[in-house]
Amino acid sequence: MAARHLVHRAARAAIVRAAAAVVAAALAGANAVAGPAAPLPGAAPSSAAVAARIDGAPLYAFTLDTLWRQRRAVTPALERSTALDELIQVRLLAAHANVPAPKEGASVTVAFAPDVMLEERLVATLREVHGKDLDAAIKALPGATLDSLLTVQPAVPQQQLDAIFGRPGSLQLEIALSKEQQAQAGAIEVLRYQLPGGEATSISLFDVYHRQNVQGRLALSQQPANVAAQQARRIVANAFVLHWALQRFGPDAVADLRKAIADGEAVVTLQRLYGIGLDTDSGSPLLNRLSSEASPQEIEAYYQQNKDQFARIDKIRARHIRVADEAQAQRVLKTLQGGASFAATARRMSRAPDAAKGGDLGWIGADGSKDWLASLAFSQQPGKPSAPIRAPVGPTEPAFWEIVLVEEQVHGAHPLQSETVRYQASRMIALKKALQQLGEIMEQARRSAHVEIAEAQ
Repeated sequence: MAARHLVHRAARAAIVRAAAAVVAAALAGANAVAGPAAPLPGAAPSSAAVAARIDGAPLYAFTLDTLWRQRRAVTPALERSTALDELIQVRLLAAHANVPAPKEGASVTVAFAPDVMLEERLVATLREVHGKDLDAAIKALPGATLDSLLTVQPAVPQQQLDAIFGRPGSLQLEIALSKEQQAQAGAIEVLRYQLPGGEATSISLFDVYHRQNVQGRLALSQQPANVAAQQARRIVANAFVLHWALQRFGPDAVADLRKAIADGEAVVTLQRLYGIGLDTDSGSPLLNRLSSEASPQEIEAYYQQNKDQFARIDKIRARHIRVADEAQAQRVLKTLQGGASFAATARRMSRAPDAAKGGDLGWIGADGSKDWLASLAFSQQPGKPSAPIRAPVGPTEPAFWEIVLVEEQVHGAHPLQSETVRYQASRMIALKKALQQLGEIMEQARRSAHVEIAEAQ
């Protein structure tokens, strides 16, 4: 085995892109990827082969080749060496990120439990990349179906289900079983199965409950017997995929692939902490703190260097036509689109007090309060009549429709002392500082690690 230290090939931002790419590949199993996975030349990778060692710990060729195949489904030109470097970068960053692991049960009302999500993504990745071999393994089962693995599917008494979930049909916004109810669910067997060469395994109602998000738990509470049976079969299907992978590639290789997917999750969490992939209005605590610490001098310097980011429309000159109903408004618009003069049409058709002036609204400035019509005019493109807009009148007031034309726009910039500049500049300064801090973490990860690459023999 030849050894070399990993050399960073691009600027710091490349690691962020690399992390996102590998994360996308690792998470792609949760979503369909168009087209079949690109085949690799030669046989399936050996589970014992090591692609690299990071501080002595192996990164298996099975992990590399599985994720490489997955990514080549959408990026056929991706080279194996590039995929390896990116995978190493993600593993290094995940190891040095000190990202707190999600707490058990955290956010399960919206998403899935962390262990469930990780298993689902691992299984989905294996299915996507090794789908043909898995199909062949299923066809080799008695009856060519996973049903042959099922040994017992007992009927669950409705009385027991009602004791846990309540009577079906009751309106519930969230299902969260108490510890006592969880214990009751754990004692109820939904299904029993036996994998090839394995021992009989039981799936309890709690096993099913644990694997659901809020929508799944609500469905389970409404139709517990049917949903539990359906979801238990999904558990069996996942168990078969993992059993097949363990038998074919070995537990160390499968564990390494699982770790690569978990590493991707850790990097995504880290990126979000530092505001990467989020807009500048995100609620990242780090961005919020750094933004609050931005000094007036920093804000002014950023403003002077990036004035184009604070461009605005200072004032506009506009006209409008007011009519009584939508049908008439559509006829007027068609006339205008046919080339009729807006001012002349306003004099002839508008019912507004300024009709005699051709619907002239004059100059409208950006500063100060504006009524709804002025606000509507500011949102329109110049030189093109707007679609008819119904005025926001009260329930007892007669309705009317407005068509607006912006004739001129005068552009400028938000003033330095404005709240818009303070807010936007401080957020961008915060993002820049956050990226610098993340870059330092990346650099430390690379400096402190010893990476050996297994060269082709």
